[in-house]
Amino acid sequence: MSENSPSCIRFGVSHFCPACKSENLIKSGKTANGKQHYCCKECCKRFIIHYSYNAYKSNTNQQIILFAKEGLGIRSTARVLGISVTTLLKHIITIAEGIQQPPIAMGKSYE
Repeated sequence: MSENSPSCIRFGVSHFCPACKSENLIKSGKTANGKQHYCCKECCKRFIIHYSYNAYKSNTNQQIILFAKEGLGIRSTARVLGISVTTLLKHIITIAEGIQQPPIAMGKSYE
């Protein structure tokens, strides 16, 4: 090794903020069940890398939308995702609130 190179090099998977995709993270305590919390220094969001509960995973809403487009029912979607029906309904309400309605032209009706 040369004199200017670091003595310890860390190899591994780097973590990204799920909100802003930044690598500028710091540790921010632990959860009640011992998992590491991280805080993004760019957007100040706190998150966990490995969630225990399937409803908190980052791709849950995208999967719900995909299953709804495929025609899966509420109970079967909840069973496939491994979450409760109540939690699934709360996610659906959150997704629906984020949808913007298209503008309606004067004198026309849409179904």
